[in-house]
Amino acid sequence: MAWGWIITLFFVLTIAWEVYKLLKQIDYFSAIQWTFLQITVPEENAQTPKAMESFFDVIAGIHKNPDITERFFEGYTEAWFSCEIHCEANRVRYIMVIPTNHRKFFEGVIYGQYPLAEIREVEDYTQAFPIDKIEKDFDLYGTEIITVADEFYPIRTYHEYEDSLAEDDKYIDPHQALVEAYTNIREGEQFWVQILVRPKDAKVIQKWTAAGEEAIAKIAGTAKEKEKGMIIEFFHFLRNLPFAVIDALLNGPPEAEKKKDKQLRPVFTPLDQARMEGITRKVSRNGFKTKIRVVHISPPGKLVKQSAATAMGAFKQFNTFHMNSFKPDPATKTNGPNYLLKQTRRSFRKRRILLLFQIRDMWGDDSGVMMNPEELATLYHFPIKYVKAPLVQRATSGLGSAPPDIPYI
Repeated sequence: MAWGWIITLFFVLTIAWEVYKLLKQIDYFSAIQWTFLQITVPEENAQTPKAMESFFDVIAGIHKNPDITERFFEGYTEAWFSCEIHCEANRVRYIMVIPTNHRKFFEGVIYGQYPLAEIREVEDYTQAFPIDKIEKDFDLYGTEIITVADEFYPIRTYHEYEDSLAEDDKYIDPHQALVEAYTNIREGEQFWVQILVRPKDAKVIQKWTAAGEEAIAKIAGTAKEKEKGMIIEFFHFLRNLPFAVIDALLNGPPEAEKKKDKQLRPVFTPLDQARMEGITRKVSRNGFKTKIRVVHISPPGKLVKQSAATAMGAFKQFNTFHMNSFKPDPATKTNGPNYLLKQTRRSFRKRRILLLFQIRDMWGDDSGVMMNPEELATLYHFPIKYVKAPLVQRATSGLGSAPPDIPYI
């Protein structure tokens, strides 16, 4: 008992330290200033999602490893940004929400890939819907979208959207289906898509790559068994010794295994081959932690069950069921609770999903799933010239590159 006070003091100091770090992280998070940029491209925009893929590759440069002071005393959080689609009846806007101190960098990279794009600062469209007005002035359905399989399995990417039988315009833009679904709505309704992206450190990406390589080895049948320690091996020997003795008495001493002259080649099914190729293609690229949210706004009393089906239906086109696919997060979807204080729990989830959307929350450096630039470019890219939908806002003329003295503080 003489040492009990030391143990108690240790736990008290540990809790105090964790609380201190949490408060500093909240202060750091609250101090982030956001800039809302609306990007429009000309009707004859020739860039394919490959341009957006290059954008994500370059924009990974915003990542910075914290020093000791930042990590332990300033609540430093790795930078992230939000790629958003704001849909109303017969209207869609592409908006990026970025840390203000990175504005010049983002504008430069966008102009580098889309020289004729128009970029202008806009207001936060979500602030027109206060949390305390839910179910009074408006109603909503919302959910976070998560992946079904492990994060080293890929979704369907834009490389697979091609009609080989078409004479012209063989590329089919998956965003055309998404935009049509989210803008074919009644007046007063809106659909919001939020794709939060956080570039990661090389060490994190290496661990992710190693997990993918291990999965490939398991599929190929070449995974190595983990070596057991001497103590475990000894107890394993003692456990099996009685069975080995009985087997020797009944069947005689065991024969030595003959070494095979030729090693049999593993046989793969087409699905096995596709999985290995898909994992290799994904983990060989840069990695970003990604979190996706979808919100549907409706006039009060007019929210229908079809809203949830529409919200998820637009994302089903990216599913590959032998590798990875999307599904609504059961813990966040607002129509989820069906028992025990159903309405109260649904109202809480509505307030929560709207708040998280509005503050562009990506709490914790490990929040989200890993995706590579190819997958991100599939989920979010600006309309290409093959999209004929008149509801997409287009740039009338290019503005050129960003001026060097543009204010961003």
